[in-house]
Amino acid sequence: MEEYTLDGRLLTLLAQPLRIEEIRRALPDIGKHELKDALDRLTQDGKIMKNKKNRFAVASHYGCATGTFLATERGFAFVAPDVEPDAPKPDDYFIPPNAGGGAWHGDRVLVKVSERKNNRGRREATVLRVLSRSGKELTGELVQRGKAFFVQPSSKKYPEIAVSRRDIGDAQVGDCVAVEVTSYGDDTYHPQGVVSAVLGENGTIEASIAAILHENGVFDVFPDEVLKQADAIPQQVDLATAGKRLDLRDKLIFTIDGDDAKDFDDAVSLEKLDNGHYLLGVHIADVSHYVTPDSPLDAEAFRRGTSVYFPGHVVPMLPFALSNGICSLNPNVDRLAFSALMEMDASGRRYGAKFAKSIIRSKARMTYNKVNKILAGDKGLREEYAFLVETAEKMNDLAHALYKRRIERGALELDIPEAEIRVDEAGKPVEICFRERGESEKLIEEFMLQANEAVAEFMCKHEHPTVYRVHENPDPDKLRAFAQFARPFGYRIDPSKPEDTAQFQVVLRGAKNDPKQRVLPTLLLRSLARARYADECIGHYGLKAKFYLHFTSPIRRYPDLAIHRILSSYCENPDTAAIQERFGTFVIQAAQQSSDTEVRAITIERDCDDCYKAEYMQQHLGEIFDGIVAGVTDFGFYVSLPNTVEGLVHVSSLPESDWINDDSIAFKEEQGSKSYRLGDTVRVQCTKIDVNSGNVDFALVEEGQEAAAK
Repeated sequence: MEEYTLDGRLLTLLAQPLRIEEIRRALPDIGKHELKDALDRLTQDGKIMKNKKNRFAVASHYGCATGTFLATERGFAFVAPDVEPDAPKPDDYFIPPNAGGGAWHGDRVLVKVSERKNNRGRREATVLRVLSRSGKELTGELVQRGKAFFVQPSSKKYPEIAVSRRDIGDAQVGDCVAVEVTSYGDDTYHPQGVVSAVLGENGTIEASIAAILHENGVFDVFPDEVLKQADAIPQQVDLATAGKRLDLRDKLIFTIDGDDAKDFDDAVSLEKLDNGHYLLGVHIADVSHYVTPDSPLDAEAFRRGTSVYFPGHVVPMLPFALSNGICSLNPNVDRLAFSALMEMDASGRRYGAKFAKSIIRSKARMTYNKVNKILAGDKGLREEYAFLVETAEKMNDLAHALYKRRIERGALELDIPEAEIRVDEAGKPVEICFRERGESEKLIEEFMLQANEAVAEFMCKHEHPTVYRVHENPDPDKLRAFAQFARPFGYRIDPSKPEDTAQFQVVLRGAKNDPKQRVLPTLLLRSLARARYADECIGHYGLKAKFYLHFTSPIRRYPDLAIHRILSSYCENPDTAAIQERFGTFVIQAAQQSSDTEVRAITIERDCDDCYKAEYMQQHLGEIFDGIVAGVTDFGFYVSLPNTVEGLVHVSSLPESDWINDDSIAFKEEQGSKSYRLGDTVRVQCTKIDVNSGNVDFALVEEGQEAAAK
């Protein structure tokens, strides 16, 4: 524990200022050089400081703090303070213009905190020192002024970077480029950099997406040694090397995926048992058979952590030779699988489960669309797939029972409409609609949840080291804010009882068919903690599940692959001590890496979607729409259109007044009566679009007026 380390002892000791001689007397067992190194390390990290009288103390004693510098595009910034584990999150500090100390967005900094507060009640601070830079590469447009060249970053949160002619390479003025920062500059000199990649013509959707991927360190191309290993894997199952497996090739097993899916990593089966129960089979591609520990494939999969999806494209976790080839459960060919076989009754109660390495032969590649039509009574499809119609109907009945049990135990159904951005062959967005979830989509969801819970329960009860999927209880302060917003709609939420999810289920049911309440599920989601991966089983709040992990998508998620590897080891040799020794450290590392790469993927996918939406809206520039207020910031409010596109109504476009952000619930006049509250319906005109940033600007349209499009 930290308090027993030298750093921990020093941080405790230096709650009050001490000279170096006093520190040495207090720590007689620590050598002179070791102590100096520790003091230098803690000082460099901003945890301790030395005053003019040469006394060391923790930074807070001198009114200082460390945190992450968060720039804005308007000159001022904020610093999000570092937070100790399990400690409440303090408010951000406000950094006035010219008080940034040369910090850039994302840098870790040391600040001096003032007693003065800004108009939002945040304490002001001044950056004393940049402790570490967030990164050395940015993307932006290459421009020329006179004989000088500059890169204007895509985000105005960053300063312009000077580039000498010899460091431009093949880039042309007007290109979107990646620039490696070589000097961060000062009050006299511009930041300097070198062009490291040309990403395309600035302002195009292709360049915008390339920039997002590049900034996040995500690349389509796999290292040569990874491709070499993947290409060497045979594309047919070799039964001689498959090991002793449960042979399920004669069973009615089939996949159900989207129309455009290229890889199929899960298949399902259902058969009646002699005791009247059902045997539900969830059969997952056995990726761990091919991606072995410490191999180039494994190292690259661990680094990527997850596949990244954006309209019309995927950056896969594994090379296509695996994901679309031997690991894909294609129909009518032998494939290696990991099967979860669960005994269920008709009400959805699980009586037991076993897990086995298997070999399967999918009998059909079904799509959600086809199964939905079969379940709805489509005569032609029911004749074409007569061999699986009865099974599909029984599966649907079981899925309904599983859903009913899940909701009854308190699981939250945050059924927020998901946008689907459809692109043409050239990759251009042509339609934005809502992704439909029919009976078959829900069926697969329930079966996958059931398999994930069964594996998690088994791993936990056998005390095997595991990468769990966890979801903590929500923050009470955020629940209080949600309760306050929901109250005018007639809901009485008790934020002191987060475990009582029934009160949130009432809200979600009520919001389903009332357009005025459309914002409520989104606000509830924002008040919940973010799900993450962990090496401890602490349950999943949103699913109301005591045991949960991810087992069902090892082609596209590393934690699933990790679970397969550990469970495989158990199947081969059920020695708990040996499994603990082999995987104890691995699951800690895999959980952290998987959580980090998931956040990165979510950020990339959201930013890419914004760019595609902005590109789509270019054809609607100047048009007028009805939307709802979906978010409130210090500089305006966001309006969401029925097609899910969101745009900012900036405060500068509103009538001149003192506008304030009222607890992120309403944007209103401080003295007047005008107010724009979350969920309010407003009419707006699309006035400006920036594909690079994915930003769409709206202006309010009062009755009988139209804002001029820029």
